[in-house]
Amino acid sequence: MRNVLRIFLTTPGPAKWTAVISLIVAGFAESIGLATLLPLLTTAMGDANDPSPVSRMVREGLAMIGLPADLEILLAIVVLGVTVKAVFVMIAMRHVSYTMADVATYLRTALVRNVAAVEWRYFTHQPVGRIANALSLDANNSARAYLLATMFLATLIQSAFYVVVAFFVSPRLALVAFVTGMLLILVLQPLVRISRKAGKRQRARTEELVTLLSDTMGNIKPLKAMARQEHFAHFFDEKISLLRTAIRREALSNLAMKNIREPILVMLIAVGFLATRNSLEIGVPELLVMALILQKTVSTMGRVQQQLQTAVAVSAAYWSVRRLIEEAADQREDLSGEVAPTLRTACVFDNVSFAYGDEPVLDRVSLELPARSLTVLTGASGSGKTTIIDLLLGLHRLDSGEILIDGIPQSRIDLRAWRGMIGYVPQELTLFHDTVLANVTLGDPAMTEAEARAALEAAGAWDFVERLPKGLQTIVGERGSQLSGGQRQRIALARALIGKPTLLILDEVTSALDPETEAALATKIHSLAAEHTIVAISHNRALVEQADRIYDLSRAGARLVDAAE
Repeated sequence: MRNVLRIFLTTPGPAKWTAVISLIVAGFAESIGLATLLPLLTTAMGDANDPSPVSRMVREGLAMIGLPADLEILLAIVVLGVTVKAVFVMIAMRHVSYTMADVATYLRTALVRNVAAVEWRYFTHQPVGRIANALSLDANNSARAYLLATMFLATLIQSAFYVVVAFFVSPRLALVAFVTGMLLILVLQPLVRISRKAGKRQRARTEELVTLLSDTMGNIKPLKAMARQEHFAHFFDEKISLLRTAIRREALSNLAMKNIREPILVMLIAVGFLATRNSLEIGVPELLVMALILQKTVSTMGRVQQQLQTAVAVSAAYWSVRRLIEEAADQREDLSGEVAPTLRTACVFDNVSFAYGDEPVLDRVSLELPARSLTVLTGASGSGKTTIIDLLLGLHRLDSGEILIDGIPQSRIDLRAWRGMIGYVPQELTLFHDTVLANVTLGDPAMTEAEARAALEAAGAWDFVERLPKGLQTIVGERGSQLSGGQRQRIALARALIGKPTLLILDEVTSALDPETEAALATKIHSLAAEHTIVAISHNRALVEQADRIYDLSRAGARLVDAAE
């Protein structure tokens, strides 16, 4: 129960309290209507000497405002009470509905912003499917969890008002109603625990399935090429079977709650009613009202239990998203540098050392990347080429040594501004299933079609883009599958150039190209060095031949290679 109420309390925004106040007013209005039923029935039956304290309170209250306690007035109060309750419940639910949508939006926005701001190492240990599942299914279930938590609170408030009304009718009735409701809750509590565990398992199995699906879709081509998709499908069947088991357990506990609750509820109401009736000397009107209040109180407390069961089943999604947001917030990247960056002379690595955990990658490496020139890094796999790029981007912190940008230590540089000066084309480039324009601008509304065309022209891509069926508005397909390798590389290069970068970083951009396309792209890259500082990782001869400076990396360090070599 505590975790369900925490979902309500931790939800941002004032609308939830408007909902609570509306529910309290609704409960109070219904209580007035219920309390008026007793004098209404006694008046209708012609009993003018009603001894009930509730009747006396109602009659005295009406007398204070100058109204007679006749049948019409009492009936109007009952109708008004029910009407006011319905109006304020609608007001409450309106705010709850709006807040429900806000909850999903808030969680998605907070997750995206926090994940975007984390240190790079966070992504190297985080399954993409976990984040995808949190943004889609878990965020929706979180909104549902908030709705159920609010409904649970509303029913709890309603139960409290029923107990108060029962107390004024008869303290013994209130005690019987409360004890009967608590017995119902205790009897059905094991089913709530089953739902909680089943909900957690279902969320975990769904996350595993989404993660596996995300990884599979990224590698579907080699699976089909080797006829391995059937074997992999069996792996999916195993995960789906585990998910099915969790869903069955949750469904079974929900059905058990619904079907077991009703006979237990009727039995407890009957016992409570008989216990109250046999111990009190009361008239028929009071007996009818007592029966109604007892039924409403115990039934509402039963609904509290049912709503709690449904809420705990989906609450795992809410807390999972919150944990993911907090994890990302705890690993927020430090961007505390204050010096505005420039790149007029060079970037210098001065005795730089770096290790991934206990595995050293760079050991006292020194090299210089002159401004407005093309520097190419070569070397065997694992020699640290990509690590040098990552350090230059500020994605990792050095173990020792310094990186100097125009003579200023990188640790003092405003890292956000520094990255804003960089255009980057990774080795494993990915195009989105969107238009050429969206892939070049990355959806930035400030970038125009004219700027996109200029970037495509600079990358040598405009000629083929112009010939596409819809030009800039042509959909490139999943991961750019509608384009050739060379065309994808050029669009990725245009994406890096559209921001007019000072530093252009290229990681094996010609590795998957045929010799003719590679030579053309290498020539294009070299021509860009007149206006940009370019650092490229490459083993291909065409780009190495165009380089102004070449470094060969190995475990021994970085060796400056003579162009003749």
